[in-house]
Amino acid sequence: MQSIILERALNFLLETHQIDTHSLDGKTLHFSLQEAQSLTIDVDFICTNGRIFVTTETSDNADVDVKLAPSVFLKLFQGEDLIELLRKDEIIINGDVKTAQLLVDLLQQTEVDLEELLSNYTGDIIAHQIGKAVKRLKSSDNPMDTVKDKIVHFLTQPAVNK
Repeated sequence: MQSIILERALNFLLETHQIDTHSLDGKTLHFSLQEAQSLTIDVDFICTNGRIFVTTETSDNADVDVKLAPSVFLKLFQGEDLIELLRKDEIIINGDVKTAQLLVDLLQQTEVDLEELLSNYTGDIIAHQIGKAVKRLKSSDNPMDTVKDKIVHFLTQPAVNK
């Protein structure tokens, strides 16, 4: 189920931003998003005909194998340099580094207006609140811990209407 959502989201971004993926045609990228305690996403991105297909049936013959934490993935979206993250050992890449750089370049071309997209479904006020929360997460050093802290705070200390 995660792979279907991820595939649709990626292709939606590619279509709405009119991003040319032909430089990745015929490439397979193995992608591992790993959180120390819980979250693990292990998928292959297969790039063909201007689309990205996501499959959980990973193969051994990927052009590049990328392993990173969710917080590092957000750093890439924010425009942090891939080479710098490699130097800090925050990303592990085996295989064709040029292919990984092409994918990062494509991801950095997308600029998602989350509030605009959500407002179609939730209304302006709720979309704005979610947008503010996402901006706070992006500025956080460890976004997963920030999310956990906010949820714990919300559940243990609910707001009181006066």
